[in-house]
Amino acid sequence: MKASLIYTIILSFVLCLTNTNLASAENEVQLKGIWKFRVGDRMDWATTGYDDSDWDDIRVPARWENEGYHGYDGFAWYRIHVKVPEVFDNRLLELHLGYIDDCDEVYINGVKVGQSGAFPPQVATAYNAKRVYKLSGEHLHFGEENLIAVRVYDSQLEGGMVSGDFKLVALATKPQFEVDLSDEWMFNKGREYDKESAKPIQVPGIWENQGYNNYDGYAVYSKSVFISNEVGNKRLVLMAGRIDDVDQVYINGKFVGETGQFKHRDGATMCDEFRNYFIPIEFVNGGQDNLIEIRVHDDRGEGGIVEGPIGIITQDKFREYWKSKRRN
Repeated sequence: MKASLIYTIILSFVLCLTNTNLASAENEVQLKGIWKFRVGDRMDWATTGYDDSDWDDIRVPARWENEGYHGYDGFAWYRIHVKVPEVFDNRLLELHLGYIDDCDEVYINGVKVGQSGAFPPQVATAYNAKRVYKLSGEHLHFGEENLIAVRVYDSQLEGGMVSGDFKLVALATKPQFEVDLSDEWMFNKGREYDKESAKPIQVPGIWENQGYNNYDGYAVYSKSVFISNEVGNKRLVLMAGRIDDVDQVYINGKFVGETGQFKHRDGATMCDEFRNYFIPIEFVNGGQDNLIEIRVHDDRGEGGIVEGPIGIITQDKFREYWKSKRRN
């Protein structure tokens, strides 16, 4: 009797582990293994039409010095073709690329989706930053092969996609956005929007990992988005993700709201809060481009619009999204 009970407990434990592993496998595409690799730097290497059949094979993760490129410092590209399951559609996605030495840009099917560090002439290393890029899914072909291309620059010593997890992960169902804002924004230091000094930045993402290492202070994210007449006449919510530390939001120059005390730089308790701003209908220009500004102050540590989801959603869909999260 006792032996039978022990056997039953062990069997249940094994089945539990098996089911957990299967569930994990269903939500992941592993990227460890053999990628295509070439030293040098050409932007057409990011495109789907480029033929990489004569490129070298390289193991990922690994220091490229250990893969036959001893002593090489400079630019190099990695490419891999992967099939993304159809069940990943309408899900929040993360691309995990471990640790890369020194800096990188990431492209999916020719579209830039992320960056860590800064490239020459003003190099900023991000060798110690774990790469987890949030993807909107709009650039992926579900149920088909997709190209992931990674541009890497190493300034000295070890280089390449050196360690950590390499995988595409499907998370919860994403909000039904009218406008998905997980994409490239413009970014400038200072309290107000400055079109002349603004430079591209990926959102969401920590600004320290995108060339603004050790920067604490004020900065402005800006993005011009088209909103149709149909959408503009609805009650809308801006889901602005998690911001570190405090922020103010403007649409077309009109103040929408803030989290924390922006002017007094008091945001120590706000860095874990996800921002949701209800937009007055008269602030939106239907059938036109609309300028969104998110003004941020970071007091210490990591800064910026660090985590999604980020987008514009109707109030009805917003309520359904949060109801579904509570049910789950």
